[in-house]
Amino acid sequence: MAAVTPIDLAGAHRILARAAYGARPGEAEALARTGLAAWLDRQLALPALEPAVEARIDGVLIPIRYAAGPGEQITDEIRPPVALRQTQAERWRLGEFRQGVRIPPAERERPRLELSLATLLRRTAAEAQLRERLVEFWHDHFNVAFQADGRVAASLPDHDGRIRAHALSSFRALLEAMATSPAMLVYLNNQSSRAGAPNENYARELLELHTLGRAAYRGSARTGRDVPRLPDGRPAFYVDADVWEAARALTGWSIASGQAFDGARALPRTGEFAYVAQWHDPYQKHFLGQDLDPFAPAMAHGRAVLDALAAHPATARFLCTKLARFLLGDPPPASAITRAEAAWTRGMGKDDQIAQTVRALLAGPEILAPAPSRTRRPVEAVAAAVRALDIPFAPNTGILGQLANAGQLPFGWAPPDGQPLEAEPYLGASALRARWAMLLGLARNSGGMGFSPLYAELARTPVEGIVRRLGELALGPAGAPVAETVAGIWSAAGRNARPVPGEVAELAGWVLNAPAFQTV
Repeated sequence: MAAVTPIDLAGAHRILARAAYGARPGEAEALARTGLAAWLDRQLALPALEPAVEARIDGVLIPIRYAAGPGEQITDEIRPPVALRQTQAERWRLGEFRQGVRIPPAERERPRLELSLATLLRRTAAEAQLRERLVEFWHDHFNVAFQADGRVAASLPDHDGRIRAHALSSFRALLEAMATSPAMLVYLNNQSSRAGAPNENYARELLELHTLGRAAYRGSARTGRDVPRLPDGRPAFYVDADVWEAARALTGWSIASGQAFDGARALPRTGEFAYVAQWHDPYQKHFLGQDLDPFAPAMAHGRAVLDALAAHPATARFLCTKLARFLLGDPPPASAITRAEAAWTRGMGKDDQIAQTVRALLAGPEILAPAPSRTRRPVEAVAAAVRALDIPFAPNTGILGQLANAGQLPFGWAPPDGQPLEAEPYLGASALRARWAMLLGLARNSGGMGFSPLYAELARTPVEGIVRRLGELALGPAGAPVAETVAGIWSAAGRNARPVPGEVAELAGWVLNAPAFQTV
């Protein structure tokens, strides 16, 4: 493994901007003092859920208002995140549309809204910042969109819980957690895949987006015999026949939603994963050069497909390249990808495979590269602003609309390829205006989500010192030229030379809107 480069304060800020959601006051100094290895050790040892953060989530109050029907009493309440803590079966009823069952749209929206606000709070408040970054990565990688179906929206907390549980574990375990996720089964239609009429939607995305990657597809080849082989004899690429065979292997992987499955029995209405042997195609299959024996035990064919995909070198290359791009920037550094692939392969089948891969990615000098190489997406910009200014953040539904206008509605990217990392969706005129207004409003507490205590501490001192401190908090040493520009504009406009707290908040918003804050 490459030797770790010593970290100065500027480097510490870069690490926390890329592998976390930015530095809280004092965190970059602590990282520079203790070093990256110690920080990684701590981050990779933290639990999936932190009690103090979960208690804050439970204290978030969300309004709900609707009339259940004509002439009926209006429901007008402020509720804690009840749906977030319900079982999958309890939430599932909110997503189903059954004759005679009328559930107001505002109630159906609750799981998605509550999870969105909880996610924002976790990203700003969790100590396990690296895990939160990986949770974000896997949500993009295994994307589902709430607009696709009410049952997807209702199942989002379950989907999120599966990702959180496996975000740093083995990829094979995560892959099966996603293959059995009710949200994924509905989103990509595998819940209705049956012997004789397999649905290819999930199987195709499983190979193209979740594992081997588009570069490993050889559509011009009729069979796997027509593609080059790996040294061990496996096909180096996949063909359309592999998609078809994967779809057959995954027939019967469904959801318990009250369906009749033989003449006398029906599944319970729980919305949980169910394997139905009567719906599975039991006959022999040939996938990625491997024969799958007929009449295998329950789920064996599907699991053999997942085993083959998780162990394929194309999956290692695709995932490690994508992780490097997410954590280190674009273009992803070849040296870091090589280290990550080696760690991925060494960790195959181990409970900490992903953790060790991420450690290898971050253990080299690439994380300290000074040139910004990626635009912060809107959620990331909000989280970094909250952390930099130490805002006592209490998110509300208003921020979700602002994020959507800026180009990123949580859990709302409709295609299966996930929320883009590319800058284009976030740098159009409308998206940029929305971003600027959102960050300025966040700094000034326009949406009532929290007023930073730093403003009172800095108030009534010379403006040059105030903006210098705000620039340091937001950008580290790179904040000095931003502070100089902001102070010059403020003074040239004849503004108060010793700003009061509200004016300090405005200055903070100006710093957050600087181009330097939009990139990492």
